[in-house]
Amino acid sequence: MKLSLHMFVVAAVTWIAAITEVNGAKVLTEKPAFLEICKRTDSGFGQCWAKNLEKIFHEWKSGVPGLKSIGSLDPLHVKRVKLTQGAQSGPISMNMELANAELSGLSGTIYEDAGSDGSNLVLKLRVSVPSFKLNGDYKMKGNIFSLALNSHGKALMTFEKSIFTFIFHLKLHEDGENTFVVIDKLRLVWEDIGDMQFHMDNLFGGDKALEDSAHSLLNDNWRAIFEVLRPALSQTNQIVVKDTLSKILAIIPSKYLME
Repeated sequence: MKLSLHMFVVAAVTWIAAITEVNGAKVLTEKPAFLEICKRTDSGFGQCWAKNLEKIFHEWKSGVPGLKSIGSLDPLHVKRVKLTQGAQSGPISMNMELANAELSGLSGTIYEDAGSDGSNLVLKLRVSVPSFKLNGDYKMKGNIFSLALNSHGKALMTFEKSIFTFIFHLKLHEDGENTFVVIDKLRLVWEDIGDMQFHMDNLFGGDKALEDSAHSLLNDNWRAIFEVLRPALSQTNQIVVKDTLSKILAIIPSKYLME
């Protein structure tokens, strides 16, 4: 353990030395060894980007050197998440807000090309996340079938075998001596999921019997609940992905990513 910690410190110091400040922003001055330069004219352009994204989330899972605005990538800290979906008169409606939220498990994400076009800078990727968790301090009002919910406390949502499609429209932006890749548009579609489970403290003021009954109802009917929440969950993930990757790409000159 001491050796691993020492190696991490040495690596961090090395990377900090390879970052400079340009127009008030920090920029990498050396290409990270794990990044591959993707050729826009190559049929493997999309797969090359897919592998780079995998490596970014794996190699920098504890944090992007010199970029304090994100913190760690796994877990990824999100200040606030809102999930509002479903008609109030319907069998399922939920209005939930998570503060001090955390997404964990993203470093295990697998990216594959699904029809990217390097000439037009369009990335279409199939993204598989074996398992990830979303937790935080929740406030919730809603109705799940016949169960009325109005509570607050700690919440944990787990997602298994999630499949997404990411479609990035990229563009190049010149800033002084450097050019950067910018995410102009992102569309995220949550295609499928293998399982979703809930655990929320203090659902009924600490009444364990009622809480156990509520959790059974929620978790036994996870598929129906997911279908109602899918648009809100997709939108939340889309915002988080675009914001996080935009901040990372803003410190990596495009010459280290593609040509």
